[in-house]
Amino acid sequence: MKIRKATEKDVKGIAHVHISSWQSTYAGILPHHYLASLNIETRMKNWQRNLKMLHNATFVAENSNGEIIGFASGGPEQTKDPHIQGEVYAIYFLKTYQRRGLGRQMVKSIIDELMKMGHKNLIIWALKDNPSCGFYEALGGHIIAEKTVKMAGIELIEVGYGWDDIQDILVHL
Repeated sequence: MKIRKATEKDVKGIAHVHISSWQSTYAGILPHHYLASLNIETRMKNWQRNLKMLHNATFVAENSNGEIIGFASGGPEQTKDPHIQGEVYAIYFLKTYQRRGLGRQMVKSIIDELMKMGHKNLIIWALKDNPSCGFYEALGGHIIAEKTVKMAGIELIEVGYGWDDIQDILVHL
């Protein structure tokens, strides 16, 4: 597997992974009709915009055939919390590539970039029922915040996994 910074040429691959991973990860959490309605063109437009954002770091993972099989993005904390500086916005892999240790490699790339940006601490938000929450706990994250979000017409709980010192996550990689 190869991890590299994402470019605009990667938009379609990122959008595909985003939709596919949401459909597998959030099945039974989000309504089926919502997951089935996820649209590649809409996600591509969102990722075209995201990749142009200042202070946003996005990386992709490619398999040996050069196909994008995962991505992660991060940057400044988005809610303007004065106590938290950095945030991992997303980390997703196609289902067949999950649970192989690739997420740790991807997180390392994002954390290295966030540290270069000067971020001293970190938060990662995840749906409370996300089966991948154990991954964040294995990386030393502790729930430091919780909020209600509305998605697909239903209210869900998001939990924020935090690290007081961004370098603490490196110990677990």
